[in-house]
Amino acid sequence: MPNALPNLPMQMMMSMTSWLSSPSGFPPSNAGFPLWNPTASANQLNPAEQAKLSQAIANEAKNRAEGFLKGLLRYTETPYRRTLKEPPAIWRKGNARLLDYSERDADGPVVIFLPSLINRYYILDLDEERSLLRHAASTGACTLVLDWGAPGKSEIDFSCADYVSDVLLQAIEFVQRSTGKKVTLAGYCMGGVMALAATILKPQLINSIALFATPWNFHCKSFSPYIFSENWHPTIDAMLSKKETLAADTIQSLFYWTDPWVFENKYRRFAEMEDDKEIDEFVALEQWVNDGVPMTAPAARECLIGWA
Repeated sequence: MPNALPNLPMQMMMSMTSWLSSPSGFPPSNAGFPLWNPTASANQLNPAEQAKLSQAIANEAKNRAEGFLKGLLRYTETPYRRTLKEPPAIWRKGNARLLDYSERDADGPVVIFLPSLINRYYILDLDEERSLLRHAASTGACTLVLDWGAPGKSEIDFSCADYVSDVLLQAIEFVQRSTGKKVTLAGYCMGGVMALAATILKPQLINSIALFATPWNFHCKSFSPYIFSENWHPTIDAMLSKKETLAADTIQSLFYWTDPWVFENKYRRFAEMEDDKEIDEFVALEQWVNDGVPMTAPAARECLIGWA
């Protein structure tokens, strides 16, 4: 069975439209758009140069579009499948689960890994050779991961604070009672923000904290592409007020607008890959990327408006 195409049709459409419309978007010199060219007087190209450049643009657009489609086709036809067996759940609350990766007789520190709310936990357990969770368990640590799950009836009105107080803190308290030990929180991406909140609220239960790719400074220059202008806040608020959740496709589309070329470029690179292991790793990661989780409207409002 072939891989499903990425769940980002808008990205595919925008990438194809950008390149296929490039030749028609090339302005001739008499259209009132002066073109910089050090060899042309008055910064304009002569007709022969215009024709040559227009053809070069058309050829480049065609090559990039073909490379992009070649990469997508290769993705759908690559036979790789993630086959790792999921460990047992030792605690549940609503749709959230605490999965236990610990090996038998684990007597090391207790570590709870916290993924993002909008992505599946198995980025930390991607395949046999790329699993932070299984590696941690092999060291003797009591290794747990909190699978937030998709919002259900119990979580549909949750804000980020609710996820911390009604899920994460209760999971921590369960683990502390069961093991008699303080826990280490290991937060990935948005999970790191949740870990910080839990540590501030219940420091007596936390032994230490580790953060991976966690956005902790929402005012630094590198975070600016992810911040909506205040002019957009009423629009976002109105959109979320009509929905219970923000769909995973929509969340991915918002990331797309921070770098519209990243989607196309990675599939063009994928089309040229030759190493079988590298190909499988690409597909494994893309399968995870395209297996997103919706976000409740209150949590989305906090992330899109409040945090930034």
